[in-house]
Amino acid sequence: MEGSRGIGPRHDRRAIELFIQFDRLGALGGLVLVIGAILVLDLPLLWFIAAAIAFLCVALTVADRLLSEGRLFLPLILVAVGNWITAVVVSTVVPFLWPVMALTVLMPLVLSTPYLARRQVALSIGASALVAGLVCMLGLLNDDGGVLPDIEDELELLAVVSSLMAQIAPIGLIVWQNNLLQRGNLEQATVLNSELDQSQQRLAASRRRVVAAADTERRRIERDLHDGAQQRLVAIGVRLRLLESLTGEDAAVNEQVSALVAELDEAVEEVRELARGIYPPLLQSRGLVDALSAIARRSPLAITNDLEPVGRLDPSTETALYFTALEALTNAAKHAPDSSVDLSLAVEGSLIRLTVTDDGPGFEPDEETRTQGTHNMGDRVAASGGELTISSAPGQGTTVVAVVPAAGSASIAEPSPH
Repeated sequence: MEGSRGIGPRHDRRAIELFIQFDRLGALGGLVLVIGAILVLDLPLLWFIAAAIAFLCVALTVADRLLSEGRLFLPLILVAVGNWITAVVVSTVVPFLWPVMALTVLMPLVLSTPYLARRQVALSIGASALVAGLVCMLGLLNDDGGVLPDIEDELELLAVVSSLMAQIAPIGLIVWQNNLLQRGNLEQATVLNSELDQSQQRLAASRRRVVAAADTERRRIERDLHDGAQQRLVAIGVRLRLLESLTGEDAAVNEQVSALVAELDEAVEEVRELARGIYPPLLQSRGLVDALSAIARRSPLAITNDLEPVGRLDPSTETALYFTALEALTNAAKHAPDSSVDLSLAVEGSLIRLTVTDDGPGFEPDEETRTQGTHNMGDRVAASGGELTISSAPGQGTTVVAVVPAAGSASIAEPSPH
């Protein structure tokens, strides 16, 4: 049982060490008093108590040695058994001390509880209850018997009260040490929580930087395509049209030039679509609602819009919601091309909720079904301080919900499948 789960760390064993030393000191004092009573009052039955106390002293000494070797469970057993045997013997020989002995039985349980696993605590409670019940039974059934059957009630009361008061010291020691242990654990938990909060803040800041860098790069590529490749293609188209006007009546040449102009127009349109997909100028110039309306119009799906006006938001929030909607619609078009889609944007207090719902075949969400696009959606929404939820089931369609603070304050939240 040594080193099992639930046993406390070594630096927390100081409470047990102090209790063993205190208990052994009290046992030695009691042994001296009992031997003195035997010699003075000639009460041979007290030798049973002396033998029990001597056994307790030996058990405590062995427990102390084992504890210094790094063992814990066996020392606790020795402390408990030594005190229990003493309590049973004292209750048998001097029955009116049974209330004090009941406390003696319970003290090892209170001492050991912080260091035991749940199953060990349950066994300790059961054993303590049995021994305490035996002590109470011996005391109550033999109330007028024992080694001192004719003692005055006043002396009996004095002995019981004095013994109870003497027990306050070890009980107070246990309570004090357990309090120190709990305070230490609380301080450690506070430090760990603080470190966890700092780690979460650093992770949130790192996510924001990654997303911001990606968006900046998207804008740069969009500008390069618009100002570079697209302008060059347009210029080439102008020259081809000029060439077409100069070819005169040569039908073959005119046909070839017209075909090149048509292909060039298609290339320009493809570059424009690519630039809009990388970073839509409409999102930057007119905001989220107009940008969402545009992708809904261009989508091959049957989309029903319910877009509340939300005004201009933080750029990172607008970008996160836009690309979340774009990815959700792209997935719907890919996996449920014949489905109908509801696209909604709503303001709920200090939050903004984006919902994309399709009535397609659905799927069973798990980690294996997650795509890079799904992870990107989660990272974007989390970097904006929000939460992404993907709900689906076979035959019940798919719903993607992104909830972000309107102010765009950042916190940590992972996408959660349901």
